[in-house]
Amino acid sequence: MQNRRRNLVTAVAVWVAAGVAVLPAGQQTNRTASVIAVFNKNIQTYMSVREKAVSGFQPLKQDADQRTIADREKALGDAIRTARAGAKPGDVLSRDIAHVFRLTVKADFERRSTHGRKVLMDEMPHFRPVVNQTYPSTWPLQTFPPTLLAELPKLPPELEYRFVSNALILRDVKANIVVDYILDVI
Repeated sequence: MQNRRRNLVTAVAVWVAAGVAVLPAGQQTNRTASVIAVFNKNIQTYMSVREKAVSGFQPLKQDADQRTIADREKALGDAIRTARAGAKPGDVLSRDIAHVFRLTVKADFERRSTHGRKVLMDEMPHFRPVVNQTYPSTWPLQTFPPTLLAELPKLPPELEYRFVSNALILRDVKANIVVDYILDVI
């Protein structure tokens, strides 16, 4: 119940901050639900393009070595990049869902202790994301805060949320590419 109330308050604040007229509670919930529905549709569109792009790949053998795994990751990324050659920021993480995510992340960040904020910022990789880029192997994959993850829409297992610099990225796990990003989240 408390999570639901917090999510509703977050959603209302998002729409007020975005300049949207304050609507009755039922309509606010419907508006947030429709924004999340559009986000989920964008995820499904990406997943369909991804599935077509990688459909010809055979599964890796259980005993595959590191070189084979790395080569496959690169090939998957190349296939997806080719299929999404015209992809741009906002294709998956639209402006509306970006507002929701920014407010959710801000609220989560404000609930953290000073030490918790410092740890989160210290561990964060620092590079500017670009759609379809390979996640740089020189930067670690920071653990995404579980409490925040519970507040964001669930993703298919092929995708994950990550923080880099001041951005939230959507990363394809197997292809190791940045699917989309939102700047100025933290």
